[in-house]
Amino acid sequence: MVGDGYSSLIFSIEGVIVFVGVDFGTSNSSIAVYNGDEIRLFNIDPLCLNPKVLPSYTFITKEHSTFVGIEAIENYLELESGRPAVWEKRKAGQVEVTVAGPGKGPIIYMQDLIVEVDIAAQGRLLQSIKTALRDPKYEGTQIFDRFYSIEELISLLLTTLREKCEQLIGEPVRNVVIGRPVKFSDNVDTDQRAEEKLLQAAKLAGFDQVVFELEPIGGAYLYHQNAFEREKVLVFDFGGGTLDMTIMELGKAIPPHTIATHGVLLGGNDIDAVLMHTLLKYFGEGSKLDSGHPFPAHIFEMLFSWQNMVELSRPEYFQLFRQAQNGSDPEGVGRLESLVRNKLGFKLFQRLEQAKVDLSSNHFTQVQFIEQRINLKNKITRSRFEELIADELALVDEAINELLLKSGLRAAQINAVLRTGGSSSIPAFKNLLADRFSLQRVKELNLFTTIVGGLAVKGYELARN
Repeated sequence: MVGDGYSSLIFSIEGVIVFVGVDFGTSNSSIAVYNGDEIRLFNIDPLCLNPKVLPSYTFITKEHSTFVGIEAIENYLELESGRPAVWEKRKAGQVEVTVAGPGKGPIIYMQDLIVEVDIAAQGRLLQSIKTALRDPKYEGTQIFDRFYSIEELISLLLTTLREKCEQLIGEPVRNVVIGRPVKFSDNVDTDQRAEEKLLQAAKLAGFDQVVFELEPIGGAYLYHQNAFEREKVLVFDFGGGTLDMTIMELGKAIPPHTIATHGVLLGGNDIDAVLMHTLLKYFGEGSKLDSGHPFPAHIFEMLFSWQNMVELSRPEYFQLFRQAQNGSDPEGVGRLESLVRNKLGFKLFQRLEQAKVDLSSNHFTQVQFIEQRINLKNKITRSRFEELIADELALVDEAINELLLKSGLRAAQINAVLRTGGSSSIPAFKNLLADRFSLQRVKELNLFTTIVGGLAVKGYELARN
């Protein structure tokens, strides 16, 4: 069913592939095509352990050269990680300010805009750009002397997928079925805006016709191809940014029928952040300043994202670190200052992600992090990890209840539960599904390529109709 070659590919019209499937993921992205007989996946990132997957990272240099996937990570680690930030105030223009005056008219004057710039920066790494679609106010970001819209940032990844596919098959690729989560946001308007921005990103990436399909429904299409009996299945797609679920009736060469869908804004990135809780004790958690006042709690909240850690390297935090160095835990605060000032957060979160993966196959793991002034070893057991994610487990359990309620079905009426997405391999969530639906009915699909394969099948069906 799934092949690796690129010859005898496809259903095409005048040499142009009608539709490809694209899974644009929070953590990983991929592209595939279906010819009515075989699904073809493409080697997109030769540096990746699984070359058919493109890690959804982008690195943009000071000269605006762009790197994606593993190459983006390597460039960031070489050029940025481990170096001290050097902040400098610079004039960024002027703004007109109008205030009420003492007489009849207002007072109007020009005020300089001053920004802080890390003048030692050689590039900027972007991760999980898909999750930015949740924010109704996010339009993009300034990278050195240029503003990048969110559509441009997404298009950099989508363009790589399209161009790599075209290079490997020697034919143009212009039409696409792109997966999207059941919901980008709990707000309907924000959700619609997110899809519109993803559409514009696909157009910028060179796609002419763009069709969206819910990601879990895409996964069900692949299972449908080999289901010889009519079944009611629940697709449990738990990735880096969202948990997306659907219940469908499918199989027996009858078109699939969607019964209910439900989405939760919870993913693997959130679980990585939970693991960071176990390390806060090494970075001054619970310590006091030289004044006797507690070290501000909001500082530790900023450690749950490596992107936010960078903000703590700004000069306005230096005085706080000085006060804490004379407080109750100078060694811990020294580690914290080294972590944020030397931009080591990304490296640390890579190690936390690896620990999460290790705990899927082992009952304990050790987070070891030795960088500059930091030398820590922290053992984490699977049982402790499951205690830490108790709220996330409860949220998923509640989401399953909501999905079943929407469907009007009982758990016993579900013939199969199809797990996909990297976070679905976490034992606690596997056990939750087994407890709800029985171990025999829970099946693991390919964690990283099931969705894109199903989207390719959907594209083929669209082309035929």
